Amino acid sequence: MAARSKEIGAILLAIAAMTLTASPALARDWPTTAGWEILEGGDYCAISSEFQGKGETELTVAKRLDGDVVLIVTNYGWSAKKDASYELTFHVDGKEYGGGKAIGIGESYGRKGFATKFSADFASSLSAGSGLKIYMGDTLVDSLNLSGSRAAFGTVDRCLAAKRAIAAAAERERQRFAHIPDDPFTGASAGPTPPRGNPADWITQDDYPPSAIRAEEEGTTSIAFTVNSEGRVEDCRVTASSGSPALDQATCRTLTRRGRYTPANDAAGKPTSAAGTHTFTWRLPN
Repeated sequence: MAARSKEIGAILLAIAAMTLTASPALARDWPTTAGWEILEGGDYCAISSEFQGKGETELTVAKRLDGDVVLIVTNYGWSAKKDASYELTFHVDGKEYGGGKAIGIGESYGRKGFATKFSADFASSLSAGSGLKIYMGDTLVDSLNLSGSRAAFGTVDRCLAAKRAIAAAAERERQRFAHIPDDPFTGASAGPTPPRGNPADWITQDDYPPSAIRAEEEGTTSIAFTVNSEGRVEDCRVTASSGSPALDQATCRTLTRRGRYTPANDAAGKPTSAAGTHTFTWRLPN
């Protein structure tokens, strides 16, 4: 199964329009579900099945973390050429889907075929459908039974959920230390990054929390935060309180929503995260 997953990953990586960015190495073994093999790669999970008939077609449908769906169909008897472009249409229970450009792939476990990319809703159609027919013009390329695909895609969705949970945990861990530069002696991320626009305009009296107005609360809030590689504010935290939780929360909430900075660059000149600070004094509206 690991070899199969690496092969699928290699196919996907070879198609520029459908490139997966992460390694195709397996993280977990998933059980065969309703007759479909479940494959996991760097940033995708997939269902795969072999079909009896001319050339023993193999169908693989990969769902990527970014939402795209990649369909790979191969057959021992086909002569599809690597990197060639094929105009195909796909019919699920009679409903036609245009897959756009299908790209020929090199031999995979003795088979040749094609791969094409769809939006996320195509996987939902496959999951709910009973049969897939593929045409090249008026020529029937193949007719495949989708029995069991709903249950198989359910396992794929659990696979993707597990991958997202791991990625989210890794990002939370990264954010814990995002305010600390990798190498403080390079000066690559020392000091605040330049703001885009005037920070004084990011928080106004119109943002005064109604509860703070009713309680006649005023004060100065100082915050620290991370400016991510896109120049957006995240991981905001109060370093000196105004004495009002409502005002402190409004400071972080509003600056996170509106604050924009020019990203810092690392030693290689690529955008990276950096630390930032801001102070705002709340005065009751007249």
